[in-house]
This record gives sequence, C-alpha cells and structure tokens, in this order.
Amino acid sequence: MTKPLTSPASFSPLALLYDIAATAHLTHRFVQDEERELAETAAADHIYTAYPDTLGQALDHEAWSGFPALRDNNVQPSAVAHLDGGLWLHHTITADTDHRDALTLLMPCICGHGYVPTLLEDERDLLELLRELRATGGAVHSDDTGGPYCDSIPAT
Repeated sequence: MTKPLTSPASFSPLALLYDIAATAHLTHRFVQDEERELAETAAADHIYTAYPDTLGQALDHEAWSGFPALRDNNVQPSAVAHLDGGLWLHHTITADTDHRDALTLLMPCICGHGYVPTLLEDERDLLELLRELRATGGAVHSDDTGGPYCDSIPAT
C-alpha cells in the first residue's frame, strides 16, 4: 500500500514544480511559444506542398515568423513572411469546419495608407498576380470608398 501524499519539503524539486505549475503566465507563455512554432511549420509545409515551383523555392522555414492565437478575437495562430518591396505573405489555418490553409498576399496600396489583401488559391493565382504586380512595382490600389483613403487594410 502507498503512503498518503504529504506536503513536499521547502526547496525540494517537487515544491519547486508545484510553484511553477501554479504560475499561470508561464503556462500561457509555453502555449504561445508552441503556437508560434506550429504556425511557422504549417506555413512552410503549405508552401512546400501547394506552391512547390514558386514559393517553395523562394522561401525556407526560417522566413516565417509565427504569432499565437488571439483568443479574445477568435483569431487562429498565424505566420507571416516578408517578400521584399513591402509585400508580405500571411498564412493561417481557417477556423471553419474544413480547417484549410489560407494563404494571403498583402500588397502595399499606392495611396500609402494600407495594404490590399488577396487570398491565393493555388500557384496559378500567385503567378497571375505576380505578372500584374511586376508592371506596378508591387503596389496596387483598392477601390475608393468615397473618403480621403481607399478601403485597404490600414498599416499599423
């Protein structure tokens, strides 16, 4: 028969572990670090699989910076990669029922007030968009909303 659990002695390894487990922010930090890592890996895996002849050759795993979920806003973990010229890739796994990869190209708006997002479906989408962007130097303009600024996503 086992002995009943007694309180650990002060400064024992078990006492220290109990103190660590009681510290909620540490656990939260570990979860965030894991989410960042998983987001980077998911982004790299997606481009190697779905974009092997384009992004898979231009970006490596190290190009991605992961971000943890924002639970208050129901935002999934994501990763971004800077392409140069102000263009960025954003990758996340959608939270809807099909849980699919969503890869978005963020392009600077000509007006200078934000970014224009374009969801990429496949390599053909990407190649077509890159051909169009080459003529404009990588910047686009979103439809005006009638105000002084366009309806691009504000740069923050």
